[in-house]
Amino acid sequence: MHLDTEIDDQIELSDPKIALVTGANRGIGLEIAKQLASKDIVVLFGSRDLSKGKRALESVKGDDLQPIKLDVTDAGNVDRVAKTVKDKFGRLDILVNNAGILLDETDYPSKTDLDVATRTFETNVLGAWKLCQAFIPMMKKRDYGRIVNISSGAGQLASLKEDLYAPAYSLSKASLNALTIMLARELKGTNVLINSMSPGWVRTDMGGSNAPRSVEQGADTAVWLATLPDGGPSGGFFEDRKRIDW
Repeated sequence: MHLDTEIDDQIELSDPKIALVTGANRGIGLEIAKQLASKDIVVLFGSRDLSKGKRALESVKGDDLQPIKLDVTDAGNVDRVAKTVKDKFGRLDILVNNAGILLDETDYPSKTDLDVATRTFETNVLGAWKLCQAFIPMMKKRDYGRIVNISSGAGQLASLKEDLYAPAYSLSKASLNALTIMLARELKGTNVLINSMSPGWVRTDMGGSNAPRSVEQGADTAVWLATLPDGGPSGGFFEDRKRIDW
């Protein structure tokens, strides 16, 4: 099958879980994808620019990572990916909404460019929402699913009371947390678990070289939430595998 998604047809479809990680061509997303693949999970490696995704995989061994073109701001692209996944695998077991952007550097919401805010929300909130709407019905049908929304301490309401930082980004992550709570309420009583997590300040292109945490540390809680056993938590906000306040 060779749509713009370009999933490799050589995957053996026996019994492995199927995961989709968005924004996986670098940083925390790439590390999450690698760690999931190390657990014998087939990982669809979402990248807005497919060529960048393929280049990122050149240093990664194994056939469990498969690049897929995915722009979370493009509803048509999301629909095509969902159809491809359904047609090829019949299911999606794990969704990691990692794609995110940080565009605003001002500390003052009164000075934030609202065009920048709109672009930020389209990726950080509406993108994740689109993916949830596309794949939750599939997960509910099989009564199995794990959804992880990559949030940030910048979106923690307690931190918003103390510091002013990147208002569009911070508000988008607070909204992603609210979406997590709402979807968890909707999914209560099912085996579809959804949680948010904060990776902390991580050494990535976004976090910068002075950040104290490695990508391995930043990805760990996301992988833990993506592989929760039945009966695990849902509707929570986590950091370092511990529940934290919203």
